[in-house]
Amino acid sequence: MPELNDPYLIARVSITENTDNAHLLEVDGICPLCGNYLLIQKGKRMNKKYQIAHIYPNSPLPLEVKELHGLERLGTNCEEFENKVALCKDCHGYYDDHKTKEEYLKLVKIKKRLLAASKAKISTSHQDIEEEIVLVINSLMSIDPVTLQKMELEYKALKISSKIEMTYSILKAKIETYVCVYFNLIKETFQNLDQENKLNFDLVASEVRSSFLKCDKEIVSKSEIFEALVKWLKSKSNGSSSEACEAVISYFVQSCEVFHEISQ
Repeated sequence: MPELNDPYLIARVSITENTDNAHLLEVDGICPLCGNYLLIQKGKRMNKKYQIAHIYPNSPLPLEVKELHGLERLGTNCEEFENKVALCKDCHGYYDDHKTKEEYLKLVKIKKRLLAASKAKISTSHQDIEEEIVLVINSLMSIDPVTLQKMELEYKALKISSKIEMTYSILKAKIETYVCVYFNLIKETFQNLDQENKLNFDLVASEVRSSFLKCDKEIVSKSEIFEALVKWLKSKSNGSSSEACEAVISYFVQSCEVFHEISQ
């Protein structure tokens, strides 16, 4: 039973199907601790390989109360969405049996990152972008290699290094590669479509900038901001590849709509 002197601990609340689905969606169907898929297909059925875990226990043992004393808690009580997360059965079992300060803080950090990503996703989902952006993305997917090679950007023209710290070396290299290969192609495509009145480039750029600012408000990591913007663009252009969306977002990094200059 919950301790009477701890208002955070309340009686256990059953998880509804909708809440269960929300927890699964939050982690994209993958255990945030080990990376294993939480749904396994057997025949025509999808079997659950996960459980909804309490981050701070609902009925902590005396040793757990001592171990977790004074640490950050998520939500206003232990039964709120913020204090629960979908884990595979193995990770849930291990966590319940090894609830150290380090393991607890690790899961709190993961949950806070998931909550921030979800908040940014909800915020940008209302951010409309011109449907004609699909034309730009389609041009990337159909360009022939010879034309593409002629349009490659000189590496010296890059602005990426002034916007992305070396701590994001993988992200930096990815964006630089996309910019070198696709920047001129995307720029020319935007210009042509704008001149043909098939899209308004200023409006598209404004929408991308607005979506970036919303993500930047909720998410600290530039890698996660980039990923959130790619997912947003992909959601607005059904059928487009993730790689094409990454190339377009990289274009807007180079053209200053995404990421701020690094403070000196």
